[in-house]
This record gives sequence, C-alpha cells and structure tokens, in this order.
Amino acid sequence: MSKLYGVGVGPGDPDLMTVKALNAIKKSKVICFAGKSEDTSIAFNIAKKAMPEINKKKKVCIDFPMTKNQYVLEESHSKISAQIKELLKEGDVALLTLGDPGIYATYSYIAQRLRADDIKVVTIPGITSFSAAAAKLGIPLTLADEELHVIPSSYSFEEAFSLKGTLVLMKSGKSYESLVSYIRENKPHCDVYMVENCGMENERLFVGANNLPETSGYFTTIIVRGLK
Repeated sequence: MSKLYGVGVGPGDPDLMTVKALNAIKKSKVICFAGKSEDTSIAFNIAKKAMPEINKKKKVCIDFPMTKNQYVLEESHSKISAQIKELLKEGDVALLTLGDPGIYATYSYIAQRLRADDIKVVTIPGITSFSAAAAKLGIPLTLADEELHVIPSSYSFEEAFSLKGTLVLMKSGKSYESLVSYIRENKPHCDVYMVENCGMENERLFVGANNLPETSGYFTTIIVRGLK
C-alpha cells in the first residue's frame, strides 16, 4: 500500500533538511507542496536546493487557503485529501511542509482524514523556525526550569504574556504592529528578539523591542525571554 509522507523541510536553509526527509522524497513518486507554482512554493524550493533531482519527479501544487473561515477550510481539506488519495494510486506521495509538519501546519488536518480512511501516513519532523532562529541569534530558548510557550500571534496574544518563561510568537501577520506596540508598552524588562524569513536569502535579525521594524512579513518569529 502506498504511503503519504508529511515531510518537514525546515524553515528556509536547505542544509537544515534531515536525512530522513531527503530519503522520503527519494522514495516518493509524487511531490506535493503548497503554492500556485513551483517557483512560488517556498517549501518546494528549499527541497530542490537540497536535492536538485526532485525536478525529475511528478510535482503537484496544492492550494491551501489562507483563511479562518471554518466552512472554507473544511471544504478545502476534504478536496485536498481526495486529491492525495488519487495520487497515492501512483505510489508514495511526499507532502512538503515548511518548518515542522506538527506545528500549525495544514498537513495535520489532511493526515487525520487519510488515517481515518486506513491510509498509511508517516510524519517526518523538520527543524522549527523558532529553533533555527534561536540558534541564529545565539540564545537559548529555555534554561533550568523555564517554561516554553508557542503562540500563533495572528490570534489574540495578550493573555499569553501572563505566562512565565519564554514566549515564541509565530505568524504575526496583520497583528504584527499591535503585537510590537504591546511588547514595548507592557514588557520593557524582557529580552526581545525577532527573525524575519529565517534561513532565507532575505533573512533579517533584530535584538531589542525598540529595534524591531515597524512592519514585517508573514514569516516572522518573535522570541520574548524573561516573562515573570
């Protein structure tokens, strides 16, 4: 029986792809990835830099809608699952996921549906953006008994700042400006770091709340240390 591999390609640097991820791509007959085309798919281009021979395989772009509308999402997940079922008739399928497939990834919804239909699904973890960002910045995410909290900051984020330890804020999107303003006004004692487009050619690093840019893109990770 054919398998679906959920392949984490890491945050941007192709050197951070794991051997297991590369082997899953080698085994697969079909390579799927989010995007309108090969050129615009970040996940595909990370994998292509690590393994140029991926171009010889069948490639399928999948449209993942960027919305919070549950009806639209359910319909989309159902359609994508059906599409992958058809592709599995040709052999193993690798669905490439930016970062790690288990962290805020549409892949998890698709995997759940396919498992319910007795389809073999293998998830291959990838290095997360916040792990790569901390390494790039030369800082620890946690020490001793510190807690680590990962928050999707495109939703409400204020309550998260009542937590202790280290806060990782992902996918700030349209909330970025209000998030930065909140940090500057309410958490001046904390150590604040930010990486935009981690591991990519246009990567930018910032240290200190007052040094954060006024605007930023979708692939932005903010790390706040020292919450008490």
